[in-house]
Parts: sequence; C-alpha cells; structure tokens
Amino acid sequence: MSMKFLALTYKVPSNTSKNRVYIWRKIKDIGAVYLQQGVALLPYEERLFEILKDLREEVNNLGGKSTLSELNFISEDDEKCIISEFKKQIDEEYIEFEDNCQRLIYELDRETENGKFKFSELQENEEELKKFQRWYEKITSRDYFHSERKCSSKEMFEKAKARLQEYSHEVYKNDKVHQ
Repeated sequence: MSMKFLALTYKVPSNTSKNRVYIWRKIKDIGAVYLQQGVALLPYEERLFEILKDLREEVNNLGGKSTLSELNFISEDDEKCIISEFKKQIDEEYIEFEDNCQRLIYELDRETENGKFKFSELQENEEELKKFQRWYEKITSRDYFHSERKCSSKEMFEKAKARLQEYSHEVYKNDKVHQ
C-alpha cells in the first residue's frame, strides 16, 4: 500500500475560540481526518498540499504554531485504519445527503396528496435542490477513497430531481386551471 499523506499539526491561541473554530471548519471542509486534536491528515494531492500550506500560514498569522509534513505509515494496518476512517467519514456524509433527498421527496409527495400545488412551494424546493447539488459536489470532492455510496447518493439525488420535476408540472397545470 504505502500511500503518502499530508499531516498538518497546529495550535491556535486559546484567547478566542473564533480562530480555532475558523481553522477547524477549513480543515473539515476539505475532508481531513483528525488523528488527535490539532493533528489533521489528508491523502497527498498537490491541490490539498497547496490548501494546507496556505492554512499553515493562516495559523501562524493568527499567532499560532503549525507544521506541515508528509507522512507514510510504517504499518499497513495503521494505513488501512486511517483509510477506513476517511471512508467512514464520507459514508456518513453520503447517508445524510441521501436522507435529505428522501425528505424532499416525502415532502413533495405530501404536498401532492394534499393538493397543494403552490408556486412558492415549488420555488422553495428548487432552491433546496440547488443546495443539494452544491452539497453533493462538496461531498464528492472529499471522497478521496471512492466510496461505494457515491452511486446510491447520485441515484437518490436524481430521484429527488425527477420528483421535483413532476411536482413542477402539477403546479403549472394547477396554475393554468386557475387563470
């Protein structure tokens, strides 16, 4: 196996939580796995190296201390364990994404059953679907080890899109009836 990883270790001054939360959010946004507090790992990719290099500089500019290094695991079991953590983390995101798509489908089904074909509801759900699209893209950008859930999440998103399209047609038909 013997993959290369990037390790960012950092400590942000504790006088304000705002800076610590800011750094933590940036690290989580790129899908890092924490070995322990202040030690984040990512698979080695040039794009991630550049991001972490900039983040390291930000930590230092905030009065903190940080190091950025390459890491190879000596033990294949340790490496497998870390990769498993990445997969678990991304699978949880895909599951949450799928649950939200299902909730949208359920909501559209309830609106249809109740005959509520409102343009305002359609607009709200279209905005929701746009958020889902951005969310899916963010998740897939962090899917470093190609989760098997990616396909099922894409399928669930497509179902939500199709269901919203059906609802859109019903809203249009209903609006024509009332004109």
